[in-house]
Amino acid sequence: MVMKPYRDRRHKAKIVVRQGSSGVKRGIDGSGGRAIPRKSIDMWIRGKVRLFVVVLLGVEISIIALATAATAASASSEARESSRPPITRTYAFGGGIHPTTWTTSVEPPKVDLSRVRSRQAPIRISHRTATGRLRSAGLRWKSSGHCANRRIRHCTSLESVRTATIAKVIDLKRDSGCPVMVTGGTETGHMPGRYSHEQGYKLDISLTPCIDRHITTSYAYAGIRSDGSPLYRSPEGDIYAKEPDHWDILFR
Repeated sequence: MVMKPYRDRRHKAKIVVRQGSSGVKRGIDGSGGRAIPRKSIDMWIRGKVRLFVVVLLGVEISIIALATAATAASASSEARESSRPPITRTYAFGGGIHPTTWTTSVEPPKVDLSRVRSRQAPIRISHRTATGRLRSAGLRWKSSGHCANRRIRHCTSLESVRTATIAKVIDLKRDSGCPVMVTGGTETGHMPGRYSHEQGYKLDISLTPCIDRHITTSYAYAGIRSDGSPLYRSPEGDIYAKEPDHWDILFR
């Protein structure tokens, strides 16, 4: 094997040409390893550049895709809020079912919050709790049978009366300044119904000149009941029926 050293004008490095059975090889002398052709170096650089460009392009495509998805989601949300679902009705004619669909554009009614009044929850309380509240507010109650058994008609019971009913009869005393005596509550013997004594909506109170004057002058006359009792209605919608020996009051 013959060694022919020479100088490369482009690189100030000593190039060694090795000639052998496999041909001529060029390399840098004293590199301590095998020679690397210049073409291979150029190809390696171009490969790295291509890889960098591909990665950069992938990142850019991902950013564009995420932005597009976010815009589409926002537009879809706005469309759902603005669109109204169709109202579907199904009708049966001669044994067949024929659905028909239409869309409504009726706006929901506006609520005047200035006219909204709070309502007490329909919580029911025991006779002992109810009479305790009446007593604390200066009201009294009495029973012709001197008993409080709800199942006996000549007793006066406030068992399971609504808290709103007790609160309103206390308000009646405060507004009128009159003594109030409760004579009828949730005991049996009264007319049944949704807004009845049994359901805790009605109370009976004794007639007195003071309470009679307050009801008839403060509340609007509302006609005659079927039994002939005159009716008066408060601004809150409570109904006062004047019976021969007591006021029959429906507290809404």
